[in-house]
Amino acid sequence: MVDFLFISAHLSPLQDSKESEIIVGLSVINDILSKSNQNRDLEDYLFHCIPMDSRYLQLKYGNDYKSYIHWLIINNVIWHDYYFKGRTTYYYLQSNDTYINITSLLLNRNGDVLKDVIDTYCLRDSIQITLECIDIKGIENNQKSRMYDLWYNIKVPITRTNKKFLTKDYEADSKYINNAPNHIKKMGSHFRNNLEIDYEGALSHASTRYQNEIDSAINKDEEVSAFKRYSSRIASINGIHNGRNNKTLRFKRNPTNKRLDTNLTNMASDLRPYIKGYENMSYLDLSNSQPVLFNITLSKYRKDASVEVMKELDRYLKATTLGVWYEELIRVFDIKYGTPETVSFSVARDLAKKVWMLLAYSKNNQLTGLKNKFAEEYPFISSVMKSIKKGEYEQFAISLQIIESEVFIDKICKELVKEDIIPYTMHDGLLVPIEHQQKTLEIMSSILEKKIGAVPNIKIENYKSVQI
Repeated sequence: MVDFLFISAHLSPLQDSKESEIIVGLSVINDILSKSNQNRDLEDYLFHCIPMDSRYLQLKYGNDYKSYIHWLIINNVIWHDYYFKGRTTYYYLQSNDTYINITSLLLNRNGDVLKDVIDTYCLRDSIQITLECIDIKGIENNQKSRMYDLWYNIKVPITRTNKKFLTKDYEADSKYINNAPNHIKKMGSHFRNNLEIDYEGALSHASTRYQNEIDSAINKDEEVSAFKRYSSRIASINGIHNGRNNKTLRFKRNPTNKRLDTNLTNMASDLRPYIKGYENMSYLDLSNSQPVLFNITLSKYRKDASVEVMKELDRYLKATTLGVWYEELIRVFDIKYGTPETVSFSVARDLAKKVWMLLAYSKNNQLTGLKNKFAEEYPFISSVMKSIKKGEYEQFAISLQIIESEVFIDKICKELVKEDIIPYTMHDGLLVPIEHQQKTLEIMSSILEKKIGAVPNIKIENYKSVQI
């Protein structure tokens, strides 16, 4: 992307100024990458996208914003859809191949060498762009592998003119932390003062994983998905690295589902071992959490339930709290695996998990075959799910997330902080110092038992059980 932006500014500058196009271009690319990482549900196309209102663009780039954005679009640095029905315009990045192919075409056509083009710029506002080489075993710097060991390090100092854009989210989070309940205030302060990541190790892991995923991809869609996961990991790593100084740490409660959204809640789980100090931490995670927490909603139906309904609710409670709900769905839907089948148990379990997602988070009039099959085994629970989704089908997912937040943030975390245990939260999981593992397990188990009616399965992961 950066290569293509530089060569485009070199060959067709806007009003003979190569600085503005690059500065605005880098900023827009960063907005799309970082904000889409925080709002993955907005990525309804193959490539990263983010909605940006014209008022936001004008405030950030001044009255000339239309010229800058138009330049980026006509030069294929970004693309966009069109405003309609009161919705803001969505801006998108191109595919990685598009940037690579057009850059090569432009360089060949004009006889330019990219290094010579880049070295001609001296950008304003003390913006520094340097090339770095990260030595990653097995990854060669060539187009065939689609992996590169050259990185651009772009340093944009916070100044009086850009501070309101670069620190807006951070300052809003600061206001939230200062006015939050005492236990959340302590958690927010601990998060900002202590969270750091093994930068070089995390980058190497992300790149190696991407290389492996590209090598095993069997079609273009899988390659695109691998690239999106890779860029999401890079955004997560950069958001945490020097996050306090760079004002990129996020810590705020979501007003819709009440979840506590941080850099960790959006980070891929395989990056967790690269959190500094992880070797002295334990991660406690509620197994199949959403199905388990649904028991809290179902509990209010027990009072006047018939014998048959009570049996069904007890069967569901047992399967979910033992952590074998997806195994139960394998049985319900007769998912074949093992010899002589070609599908392994883990693949069958993943498929069962996807089936649950389809059952729980789709509209009532969708996937009726699956839902009818589920209703044969769990008729009452099926009817409850339908009733919750009758108005707005998204409400089922939101209601479970609110329950999760109330249990973990308002109950468990509050009790932990009382015991001077300050956790990092990841929605339905908690990361705590390893010496507090047992106490944390006891508190989680006790509160969950009170809310659900049984002690659910809680998985514990620590440095000894994870191979980096």
